Amino acid sequence: MFSKKIVQLALTLSQVAIGLASTLGNTTECTADTFTYPTDQLSGTSSLGITAAPVFNYTAISVIPGTTVGASFTVDFCNVTVTYTHPGWNDTIHSTVWLPAQDNWNGRLQALGGGGYSASFGALYTTQAVAKGYIAIDTDAGHVKGDAPSLVPNTWALTSPGNVNLYLLEDWGSRSLHEMAVVGKAVTEAFYGAEPVYSYFSGCSGGGRQALEIAQKYPEDFDGIIAAAPALNLENFIPAGYWTAQVMRDLNTYPPACEIDAFTEAAIQECDELDGLQDGIIALPELCAFDPHTVVGQSFNCSGTMREFTSAGASVVQAAWTGPRSQDGMTGWFGLNKDASLTSYYAATTCTSNSTCSAAPLGLFSSWITYFSAKDPDFDLGNMTDTQFFSYLKQSQDEYHSIVAAANPDLSGFRAAGGKMISWQGLADEAIPPNGAVAYFQQVQDLDSDAQSFVRFYQAPGVGHCQTTVGPNPNGAFDQLVAWVENAVVPETLTAVDTSGNTRNLCSWPLQQIYVGGNSSDPDSFNCTLAAYPSFAADFPFYDSF
Repeated sequence: MFSKKIVQLALTLSQVAIGLASTLGNTTECTADTFTYPTDQLSGTSSLGITAAPVFNYTAISVIPGTTVGASFTVDFCNVTVTYTHPGWNDTIHSTVWLPAQDNWNGRLQALGGGGYSASFGALYTTQAVAKGYIAIDTDAGHVKGDAPSLVPNTWALTSPGNVNLYLLEDWGSRSLHEMAVVGKAVTEAFYGAEPVYSYFSGCSGGGRQALEIAQKYPEDFDGIIAAAPALNLENFIPAGYWTAQVMRDLNTYPPACEIDAFTEAAIQECDELDGLQDGIIALPELCAFDPHTVVGQSFNCSGTMREFTSAGASVVQAAWTGPRSQDGMTGWFGLNKDASLTSYYAATTCTSNSTCSAAPLGLFSSWITYFSAKDPDFDLGNMTDTQFFSYLKQSQDEYHSIVAAANPDLSGFRAAGGKMISWQGLADEAIPPNGAVAYFQQVQDLDSDAQSFVRFYQAPGVGHCQTTVGPNPNGAFDQLVAWVENAVVPETLTAVDTSGNTRNLCSWPLQQIYVGGNSSDPDSFNCTLAAYPSFAADFPFYDSF
């Protein structure tokens, strides 16, 4: 199959070179008249207009989703925006397509995902794609995209107090993703005279959730998919992420960041060498049995001042590590691993000059409870009881799983379409509990024993959420995906690089990375070993019930 695609790619590029202007200097094709809305392919939608204009010498810092190395790129492209609606839904969606100069197109398309409550991040992701010869596409899913809107859905979540905007929620959940793919390919064919030979989707966090939604619901849209740190059960883990703040309020204690970080450091010291190497990373978190209460009363350094670990502080940290669990054990979610930064989200506090501390705003987590659980922008989280909290967790699962969850382990459609997927999760992720992804891919493997022939999941020890890292980060995952899709180069391991430039190979789950001796900067000093993973469905009955 891939050899036919390569021939098609060569023919496509030849056709583009012969049949169209060589640069954007001839702008006659980069006008709205060149493009037609694909009505016949998008049933249930209606065009609101198309704009197109050439852009020259556009410069922006840009990264591939889930990577830690950004760069400044200067690009020329035809900027096309297709605006449409679903009649009766009162929504307005913008699909954006950046078409590189015609002699720079590599015959491929790259869709870029978003994060949090935002469906995309615009130039932060799209610029690098165009610079490398890809058509870049994204969607706003009907609301404002970007960094700030990713934390709070206040502009679109409710039609009125008590009423969630279910149409925009479905747009954001999955529907606009397929429509973006259709629009992107139609615009491509109109501009170059040929559709892309290969199409890819790349996303991290919320973008990783989008990637899995596409594989599950729209398996023929993309040849290759990157699903990094996938927020695949966001209807569960986002409200569950508020649990640590709830515990702090219950205990009326808000530990300073230095105490929370000191607990994390104590856990790392206890469990660092479980993989055979002392490197400041807990590579085998499921073996780490450190109890924060065992260091209560011991001293730690807080910015030059010696303090003692408190029992209340230990309870707060334990809440973040364990995750919420109702008294009957049937409602809750996974906690974070013990080397994750708790002060970023879960146990974030702010302190005054006189050391009076309080909970810091938790926009991502508290916003879900405010807008999608209580459905009241004026809801007072300070009065929420534990019973109400667990009621909201169950309600969130019941009301939103079918709309936003990307947790269907049946990927047979994606396999039949010839798709390939690389997914990875940082084990020190400070926003998304890694065991949610492990549980999902365990289910994928249980359903299809040969799933690794088209989907690979990797764990990244010491790596945080998308662009935070202590351990080696798989910055080249997208290139390995392209090699797998186009040249059948199976990514047995995922190449990762740490901040010092040292390379380490990430293992394809269920294998785990084990140090076997030698120079830790040498990737050959590590082996991939089959580990005895727990059955998450058995250990967490609430997950099995979902």
